[in-house]
Amino acid sequence: MSVSAIRASGLALMAGAMLLASCNDAAPAGEGEPAGTQAAATTATAGTGTAVPPAAAPVNCDNYADGLTPRDWAVVYYAMTGLTPPREQWADEALVSMDRSLGAEEAWKRANAQVDAQWIAMQGTRCIKLRTSANPGAYDPGLGGIPFGAFAPDAYYPLGENTTPVSLTFRNAGAARVWKMSPDRAAALRADSWWSSASLIIRARLIAARPSGNGGAIEAEIVSFDLEPPEYSRAARETFTVSP
Repeated sequence: MSVSAIRASGLALMAGAMLLASCNDAAPAGEGEPAGTQAAATTATAGTGTAVPPAAAPVNCDNYADGLTPRDWAVVYYAMTGLTPPREQWADEALVSMDRSLGAEEAWKRANAQVDAQWIAMQGTRCIKLRTSANPGAYDPGLGGIPFGAFAPDAYYPLGENTTPVSLTFRNAGAARVWKMSPDRAAALRADSWWSSASLIIRARLIAARPSGNGGAIEAEIVSFDLEPPEYSRAARETFTVSP
């Protein structure tokens, strides 16, 4: 069998597997969220170009996916939009890491299986953790506190890969932007030489996605976040809940 024939056969199997997965992606009641509240991922049959509109994001997040890779973000983006993902390209990329001694047919089969596994694992992800620098500013009397650069009005996070650039923005960043406090407390924090290196662990739910430029844009709502001071800072860890 030629490589092109193997590829065509593999793509047909992969499309069928992912379509089957999309029909069975609801979590059982009692596991994470009640059945029906987790957003259903959408897939399109390879080559048809058709897509089912994605379901709404979950109302509540009980668990948050952490440490997503650029490819994970690409999978989430395509699942949220219902657009057809570049599965053949992903399989070609996976093929590079396969043992050539396996033979063309077996290597292509394993590359497809790798793409299938990642799609099935990530397609329904709508609750995520994001770790980033807080980038705290100086105390602003007009705002009544210290603004976080991480939640600036123009802040966005490039998270995708070269083939599918994906950026993340927070719809309710304004509600999380300012840490309200007195001028005296702000002065004490600024006196801590480690304060400027504080980081954030953001918990958010993904609520919308759309094509944007040469890639995609995902919009999220912050649920809560932890402000983590550096190891040698005298500041304490703080947890904030954010309104939608």
